[in-house]
Amino acid sequence: MRYVAALLLALGMTPQAMAQQDAAHAASTQHRAAQRLGLPADAVNVTPATWNGRPWVFADYLTGAAGEEERQLVMLDERMAQSPVQVTVGEQEGGAPRILAIGFANADRDKARELIVLLAWDIRHYDVSGTMYGIRILDDWKPGQKALAPVKPAERLFKQYECDCGRRDGPDTMAKVKTIAMVKQVLKRAGY
Repeated sequence: MRYVAALLLALGMTPQAMAQQDAAHAASTQHRAAQRLGLPADAVNVTPATWNGRPWVFADYLTGAAGEEERQLVMLDERMAQSPVQVTVGEQEGGAPRILAIGFANADRDKARELIVLLAWDIRHYDVSGTMYGIRILDDWKPGQKALAPVKPAERLFKQYECDCGRRDGPDTMAKVKTIAMVKQVLKRAGY
């Protein structure tokens, strides 16, 4: 660790300067993704990631009228040169979901890893309140593909939705799978 710090200082880069450089790169990626999608920069959230050896930028944003918004998730090549690839749509469930996490694991016994998207909805109703989770598992991207396809056998390992919810009349519930690590454990137990 001291060696890395000494090297950074020798190059004129302090840890604070490195953090500022990383923040500037993230803002640049967000701006370029928003521009490619024709949206304001503050309307788009980005997650850069390398999937099966290829760099991608996952971008999510809301569409629809107020109170009926859905969360769109697309992926863009790192240079933003190709058309966006549709990943999934987080439907309205008493509110628009958040993209809680993105991860990768093998979910269909081929060499390529599949995409895991973990969605979360904040639920506030008269009878129920808490966080509801949804899991999407999507097959690896192939050149020319405009939308990712779900891996249905792997998705069947999970309930459609699970909820960490308090109920006015009845027992509270706790979601069993609400992290990428937990999704990977379920997939591993199923033989993937």
